[in-house]
Amino acid sequence: MFNILSQESVNFETGILLTVLFLAVLILIASEKFNKVAITFSGVIIALIISMVTGVIDKFEIIYNWIDLPLILTIIGITLIMEMLQKSGIVEVFILYILRTIQGSFDVLMVILALSIFIMSAVMTNVLALVIISSITILIAEVAEFDAKPLLFLELVVANLAGMLTPIASYTSAYVSLTQGWSYFDFLILSLPFVGLMVGITIFFTRYFYRDIFKEISIKQHNFGRQLNRILQTIDPWSFVDSRKHFYRAIAIFLVISILLSIGTSFGLSVDIICLTGGMFVLIFFSNHIEEFLKKIDWSMIFFLTGVFIISGLIQDTNIAILLQTPMEDLFHFSPFFGTLGFSYILGLLTSIIENIPLIFLLRPLIDLISQKIDPRIIWWSILAVVNITDSLFLISSVKGIYIMENAAKHGMALKFTDFLKYGVIITMIHLISMAFYIFFLLVVFQ
Repeated sequence: MFNILSQESVNFETGILLTVLFLAVLILIASEKFNKVAITFSGVIIALIISMVTGVIDKFEIIYNWIDLPLILTIIGITLIMEMLQKSGIVEVFILYILRTIQGSFDVLMVILALSIFIMSAVMTNVLALVIISSITILIAEVAEFDAKPLLFLELVVANLAGMLTPIASYTSAYVSLTQGWSYFDFLILSLPFVGLMVGITIFFTRYFYRDIFKEISIKQHNFGRQLNRILQTIDPWSFVDSRKHFYRAIAIFLVISILLSIGTSFGLSVDIICLTGGMFVLIFFSNHIEEFLKKIDWSMIFFLTGVFIISGLIQDTNIAILLQTPMEDLFHFSPFFGTLGFSYILGLLTSIIENIPLIFLLRPLIDLISQKIDPRIIWWSILAVVNITDSLFLISSVKGIYIMENAAKHGMALKFTDFLKYGVIITMIHLISMAFYIFFLLVVFQ
């Protein structure tokens, strides 16, 4: 039986009012007609007034209890580390040396680029991995004169899948790591088999779905190979490196942070402390770029999340989640499998139009209820998986898709919402169905 909230009083009217306010804030932000921070903190002020008037809280100081400082520190640390990698040129050097070995084969190029996203996302954020690889893809496509659409769409989907691989692959994975104490290896053990299989399926599906484009390219394969080899041979990988001293420093810092993320949690170190420490070392050893690096931190996102934490905390204090206790009991009594799957799919549908962390934070009491019925690892993995999978449903479901559209447009490659729609819907359905089988497997193993 679920009982986490059974002894708490419920302020139903206030809970509904604050939930409507919360959703209104997210809808206004999604419209992109208003400043994200201004709308969020306007919502915070209104929510605090409502909560004080209705007696949900009796003093404003309680809002500090809801601000997820570890997540904020993790975001800051990850951003600084990723900017160091981008500034040092490590990734560009690595990728270009690999691309020189493909000998102009378009199929090999497709696999190399997809696997590069996969591997890079395991050691950095999937957003940065996509930014780097998609930029290289567009450059190659311009010179070799082929349609980059299949490759860019493939890279987007692989980046979304890879967002569940490690504690730093995405902000959602960082949140799960912080709340559940998952280590680097916990992520890999749970996610690597599923993600690896899905990446392979996605590559084959993309090759089939865009077979007409691939056929056209295969006709001029020889010419494509010559053009690709020409551009790759004329680019000096070290031209991306401003300072070899900074290059080797960045490698050293990154290796230390990667090792700490892999084994640090076994010695009591949390992800936020490791990432923040790494960020501090970046500022110390790259002191000439401190101001540049600090400007790259997404302060707008941090203030937005802070506001979300406060509004969500106020909603949670109304204990409105207790109203879902009986339906969840009935569903999980019928079947833990269908209960987990149903909850995950509903969450995935919502996060395809609403940002992931705010919604998860809002539903945290309900997730805690579910975690009493099944192994918490299963429900949290299903959440992590579904929010990353459904980011591929629409081209504008995530910031990564929007970035690809804008970056391609700058180079005269128009990618429309409708271009991705059928491909995105089909591949997302394939991943969601596969996820159902994997959840069934996890239930057999852990329950």
